[in-house]
Amino acid sequence: MDDVDQMIDRLLAGEETESEIGRVRAYRRCVRHAESELATEHVCNVFLLRAAERLGQTPMAIPVVHNIVALPEDARLCLYYHEDEGPTLVGNAAGLRYLSDLLGELSESPLPGENVILDEGYAPWVGDSEGLTLYCENEEWFAAAEEGTEDELAEAWSSEIEGRIVSDDQIAAVQLVGPVPVSLALTPQKLYRVQSIRPYSNDKSVGRKPYRAEMDRVRELEMLDDDSQPLRFAVDLDDPDLCFYYHWHLEQFAAPLG
Repeated sequence: MDDVDQMIDRLLAGEETESEIGRVRAYRRCVRHAESELATEHVCNVFLLRAAERLGQTPMAIPVVHNIVALPEDARLCLYYHEDEGPTLVGNAAGLRYLSDLLGELSESPLPGENVILDEGYAPWVGDSEGLTLYCENEEWFAAAEEGTEDELAEAWSSEIEGRIVSDDQIAAVQLVGPVPVSLALTPQKLYRVQSIRPYSNDKSVGRKPYRAEMDRVRELEMLDDDSQPLRFAVDLDDPDLCFYYHWHLEQFAAPLG
């Protein structure tokens, strides 16, 4: 990790990273560097994840293994379920060598959770074949699998990533892109400035937009509704029907185009 941090330090030397827009631009530079210089190096996605952590951005990933292992034109694979034999994989020599090469390169990944996606309907799959996703995980995952808690481990990882994507204390506005609860004087697609944000109080008088049963990512927003009346509105930060904006977004909206 020290080598990766040094790489990031050299790349971002002189970059302004104090503001949110500065961090966004700095991460874009890291992504461009990864695409041009690291796309066939196993350190690539470690670099992108670490840069995202340092800059508070949504982590990007590059299909490193696919970039390293070329797909032979004559590779053929078919994955299906057989009533007597169970899941069955059939391949010709080129297809099996290709799969072996993918697995070999994937095993060299230093990043837990690195994966290779072989989409259904695309080469090397032929016939009525399923697709396949290959993962390289660490011992922590397998220990959780033995205990039957791998879903909890995955949820913890997702929460960590999602927590970086939306930083509560920086939310300046919200937009509802899906249906709005009829009891609230709010309009779809309209931008509402958030006056404050706080943990969910479980107050029954607070309007809420349900998304899932878990409440750990629910927050209460204080804002004005369409009638200019104060409104406390409880939302899930991961609800795909909501768009959150930071102050630097609003500054961009106010700036002249061009």
